[in-house]
Amino acid sequence: MMENVINNLKNIITMDTLIYIFIGIVLIIVLSIILVLIKQKKAAKELDELELMYNTIKSVPLAFKLNKAVALSRVNDEMAQRVEECKHDFDSVQERLKECSMSLAEVDDLVYVRKVKAANKKMNTLRKELQECQEQVNSVNDILDAVLEKENEQREQINKLKDEFRLLKKKMEENRSIYTHSSAYLEEEVASIEKMFSSFEEWMFASEFNKAADQQDRILEAMKHLETLIEELPPLYEKGKGILPRMIDEISYQYAQIKNKGVYLEHLEITKSLEIISNMLSEDLNKLRNGKVENVEYNLNECEKRLCQLQEQIIKEDKAFDEVSSNIEILLDGVKTMNQEVEETELLYTRVYERFGFENWTQKFKEIKDKLANLNEMERKLERIVLEKSVPYTTILIAYKELEQSNTSFMDEIAKMKVSLESACSDEERAKKQLIKLQLIVNEIRVKMSKYRLPSVSQKYDDDLHKAKVMMKDISCILKNSPLDVQRLNTQLRVSIDYIYTLYNSVNNLVGMAIMVENTIVFGNRYRSSYPEIDSELTRAELCFRNGQYTKALKIGIQAIEKMHPGAYENLINKNDTENMGHSEA
Repeated sequence: MMENVINNLKNIITMDTLIYIFIGIVLIIVLSIILVLIKQKKAAKELDELELMYNTIKSVPLAFKLNKAVALSRVNDEMAQRVEECKHDFDSVQERLKECSMSLAEVDDLVYVRKVKAANKKMNTLRKELQECQEQVNSVNDILDAVLEKENEQREQINKLKDEFRLLKKKMEENRSIYTHSSAYLEEEVASIEKMFSSFEEWMFASEFNKAADQQDRILEAMKHLETLIEELPPLYEKGKGILPRMIDEISYQYAQIKNKGVYLEHLEITKSLEIISNMLSEDLNKLRNGKVENVEYNLNECEKRLCQLQEQIIKEDKAFDEVSSNIEILLDGVKTMNQEVEETELLYTRVYERFGFENWTQKFKEIKDKLANLNEMERKLERIVLEKSVPYTTILIAYKELEQSNTSFMDEIAKMKVSLESACSDEERAKKQLIKLQLIVNEIRVKMSKYRLPSVSQKYDDDLHKAKVMMKDISCILKNSPLDVQRLNTQLRVSIDYIYTLYNSVNNLVGMAIMVENTIVFGNRYRSSYPEIDSELTRAELCFRNGQYTKALKIGIQAIEKMHPGAYENLINKNDTENMGHSEA
């Protein structure tokens, strides 16, 4: 029967059909293999992810942090309970990680033998386990971070200090030349700070955080001191090794120059002061060499202040010397002149007092003599201390100023007295000068009248001239009287001046008129022989001239000449003015 079936099948299934069936079976097998490989690759990829997740969890340094926390709990009772809890959780995490490690190995084996389904099932369970482990690890890590927070803070702070320390070292290296003698000390400070950093790390490694914190405070204090030195040393050295030594040299040179000039400077004790300042400066530089800047700036400023004061004192003494030396001779001569002025004023007072009945100045002159004696004593004292050369010129200048002020004030007082006395004498002096002028004018009048010998002069001229002489005699008598009657003198003088000057003008006019008549007759004489009429007129003019009728004679003569030469009158006037000017000048 079996054979029949087979035969039937052979009859039904042809060779082509068999081939197709074989190809189908091969394809199914290939597809199955590909599908299995894909599932295996997917499983392998998922396994890699789980391994990565496992490694990430395991990379958390729980053990290191726990050891730190345990060490911290030994010195900090507050942290002991929390650390114990962490230890229990840490053990649990470690146990679960071991289980996860074993599960990963089993999954790897399953994947390797292509038991993908079993591997996937195992990986699903493992994923959940790793996630729970991740949460537990994070929790333990957070707790440990909280416990070790103080260490982290200290680590951040120390790292910041290290950065600042590196900057300080760099700044010091770049500017090493400006720290001069303090370089060795700065190097010691740097080495000391570096040792402090090493000690800090040792305390941190031993989890002695409190001791590490104390060390950190010492590091911070040492760095502040180093930074202070780096900032403050350059200007201090500039002043201590540059400015102040130059000032000391300048003052020493200035002191020598001015002393050679003859200025008294011993009282300033310049040499001793400069020695003290130099010693202070040396002490301060030694402090800087040893890194001690406290009070150094104050000391240097005080040295500078003291040097400036010494320099100012030297300059004041020099200026005082110049002022006194250049003007003392003038002042001493002024005092001598003052003595002469007082003597002259006293003599003038004696004369004025007797002559004009001036007010009594006996008490005033007694006070004046006392002041003069004091002034002379001041002058002698000033001259003596200048010659001794043992007193500062600033002190001498004060005495000089006092003498100058006293002399000036005294001079003003004497000048006012002298003005008062001279004012009393001025009327007499003026009267004497005016009397001399009046005498000269009267003499000139008499000389003119005598010189021109006028043919007829009225008796009034002699009377007027006599009256003028009497007036001048009266003035002389008044001047000779003592005490002098100034009011009467001024009145008589005023009347005499008016009268004599009026007489002088009248005589001048009379003489001028006579000269014009003479010139007119002389001018007309050249026409007498030719013109009888002119001769007759000129004869009439001569008669009038001899009779003292000068105006009438001038009028007749001019009219006669005008007939021959119109305008000749102006020439005669000009000629007469020229002659009169010559006579006046004579």
